[in-house]
Amino acid sequence: MASGQRAGSVVGGTPPPTGRDDSCVTCADALTRMRVLEADGGRELALCVDDEQRRESVDTAILGEVSPGEVLLVHAGTALLREGA
Repeated sequence: MASGQRAGSVVGGTPPPTGRDDSCVTCADALTRMRVLEADGGRELALCVDDEQRRESVDTAILGEVSPGEVLLVHAGTALLREGA
């Protein structure tokens, strides 16, 4: 183990597989599909709705500008990917 490295941590490269392609390596939460209802580009936020019609404010700073109707993949309140991108 390298100096300063914690047991089980990954130095460089890809983290070990979790067995679930759609989950966060850190917390095992899955990405959630959410459709943009309204976008506020100035604040980098969007009001989105999931497949069960639950609404949530989503941080869109990573993706940049989003538009109503777009489907985003969201984790922990942050849009990480555009569906189909």
